[in-house]
Amino acid sequence: MSTSKLDDENPAPAGGQTVRLPGSARSVSLHEQLYRYADDLQLMIERNDELRSDNEELRESTDHLLESREELDAVVSSSLDIHLVTDAAGVIRQSNPASAALASALELENSKLGDWVETTHLADFVAMHTNVLQGNHCREAGYELHLRRAEPGRPPLIVNARVLAVRRDGNLRHLHWILRDVTYLRETEFETQIASMVFKNASEGVMITDVEGEILAVNAAFSLITGYSPAEALGRNPHFLASGHQSPEFYEMFWHALGTTGSWQGLLFNRRKNGETYPERLAVNAVRDTSGRVLSYIAVFSDLSPQAATAESARLFPAFHDPLTQVANRKLLEDRLERLVMLSRRSEQAFSLVLIDIDHFGKLNQEHGHAVGDQVLREVAARLSATVRESDTVARMGADNFVLLAPRLHGAADIGRFCAKLMDALHHPVTINSLVLPVNVSVGCASFPDHGLDAPALFTSASLALRLAQSRGGNQYASFQGSDPAPVQKDSQS
Repeated sequence: MSTSKLDDENPAPAGGQTVRLPGSARSVSLHEQLYRYADDLQLMIERNDELRSDNEELRESTDHLLESREELDAVVSSSLDIHLVTDAAGVIRQSNPASAALASALELENSKLGDWVETTHLADFVAMHTNVLQGNHCREAGYELHLRRAEPGRPPLIVNARVLAVRRDGNLRHLHWILRDVTYLRETEFETQIASMVFKNASEGVMITDVEGEILAVNAAFSLITGYSPAEALGRNPHFLASGHQSPEFYEMFWHALGTTGSWQGLLFNRRKNGETYPERLAVNAVRDTSGRVLSYIAVFSDLSPQAATAESARLFPAFHDPLTQVANRKLLEDRLERLVMLSRRSEQAFSLVLIDIDHFGKLNQEHGHAVGDQVLREVAARLSATVRESDTVARMGADNFVLLAPRLHGAADIGRFCAKLMDALHHPVTINSLVLPVNVSVGCASFPDHGLDAPALFTSASLALRLAQSRGGNQYASFQGSDPAPVQKDSQS
């Protein structure tokens, strides 16, 4: 046997050993076979490890996806917004619990969303639906839609609508509609607009204050009635309107009623910017939040001046007016003067105090009697009231002494023209029965702040000017000049 033949019949494995397989005429290398088995086994083990790792990652991903889906489902289920899932045709397939505000799940599912849209808003819905099917994004602000409710008789559900397209592999799976209920918001806006219109256009004065009484808002009628602009009223306490007619006990009762019942209504007297006292009917109500806490007060008042003949007004009128001439009396004049001084100090607005005496009135009374003298006084008062401005106050201080309070009158030239006009109106004779009686007056003027910073100082300055006019023979006027104690005479033009 040759060597090559022996080698072919008995292959040599690693290490030089040979084996003969039973029943086989061929011999194989044991080591090579074992190595092949070991390599295949190692590959199988490695592949198995890779599969196990991939399976673990897949399981973790699946768990995360399930958790995310559960969280998303929980969010959608608990959302206050309405969530609807529709197919491409707009047929509702799913709805969340908030959708019950529109209809039950049984009524919604398998119905077309477009069938729930009011006709007036159907065009907007179609635009949304078309845009999303074409792959366009819904506009950022969304669309406002009015939806028909399933329950008969209920008003439409007003929603802000957005829609999202859900796709997989480029194919549309479904549409996700998010509808936010804004019904209450729109109704509140409407009510606010109505309230604002009523507030602005009401014929009654309206004043809103905070809980401390600071004025937050007033309407046009407030300014018309009181004479104060919003800028002059805002931030102040309503007490600046007080006339002094109500006692401290009245205000204690007023606040007690507001604190216990949240409302008060009744009659009281307030004062306009020009110093005029007027009667008003006032109703005040507290505005509360849902917990009952007072947020503000709303006061609505009506000017009762046209009905000044009421019993209450008639009772108070004599207390502030001269019974003979019906012009203001000393009490009302002093009250208005003090108030005008305070206002003028804040606004730095000058005004004048004018004293008027009828020349030789005592002699007229002696010659013709008090009845004639009273008639002359009434005529002089009427002429004064007809000559002055509406913002001026005419008062009788007693006997033949009249006083004129003139806001915004100041300066020698203006005072001179005013006094000349006044004396011209009073100079015409008064005819009583067959008597024709001449009327001449002496006038003394003083101005705030040049001739006095308070009521007593102004009266002193005006009195000095009046005495000078009388000492010169009367029928003329004089104005106090600066700080000089001696007034400067100004002759009448009449």
